[in-house]
Amino acid sequence: MNVGVRASQLSLSFVIDAWAACAPGVDTPQRWSQWVAAPWLPEGEPQAALAAVPPMLRRRFAPLGRLAAQATLDLAGDVAVAADADLDDNPTVYASRYGETGRCLELLADQARGNALSPTAFGLSVHNAIGAMIALTRGDRRNSSAIAAGRATAAAGVVEALALLDDGARSASLVVYDSPLPDGYAQFEDEPSAHFAWAWRLRRPRAGEPALHLAWHSGDGACTHAPAHLPASLQALWFGLSDAPVLTQRLDGRHCTWSRDV
Repeated sequence: MNVGVRASQLSLSFVIDAWAACAPGVDTPQRWSQWVAAPWLPEGEPQAALAAVPPMLRRRFAPLGRLAAQATLDLAGDVAVAADADLDDNPTVYASRYGETGRCLELLADQARGNALSPTAFGLSVHNAIGAMIALTRGDRRNSSAIAAGRATAAAGVVEALALLDDGARSASLVVYDSPLPDGYAQFEDEPSAHFAWAWRLRRPRAGEPALHLAWHSGDGACTHAPAHLPASLQALWFGLSDAPVLTQRLDGRHCTWSRDV
């Protein structure tokens, strides 16, 4: 990780070794290629089958968790993690701006009605629950974390993943996922929303290898080459899969610039 000398600046370099993504109507590599060429905001309800997950575990995933799990499993290429897997390698960062907000709102409604709260429902509503359920599904005992950083969630996820590389991991997985806010919170939406999940496996660039770069700066900057009809996290996915030279985003009082070697 290359960290700038001023606290208000941060510069990172990385390579996307593999990727996977799922969203309503965009569920094959060919469809994602079409989306990258002319991105649109996915519409409709998520339809992640999770066919490889045992039914007793599958039923515990809400629609958002199903999307995140499908992207994670597609990135990994299988379900199970070998029992002798290196526990210090390929940790996972789960990044979601809102997480299981629908479950949380249901719990608040139950509390307002004076109903007893379900411990299971509460356990599945916390921000790291999706990652924990995916780990149970895969038998994955490696390190994972769950973060939220407003509109900067995808960019913050990259920072977290690359910090794990600096701690010694050879690669790190980043899973980014979100859904529209439920009706009770819809008034707080401040960017376009959709059901989606995507996953990148990140590593450091080798000597002379073309890389992607992420630079954070204090203050606001003008957006460049940004599909304005997409939420910030889908803009990040679009940049990672496209050949766009630069993407600058205004993110909650700071701006970050994604760029690539050409």
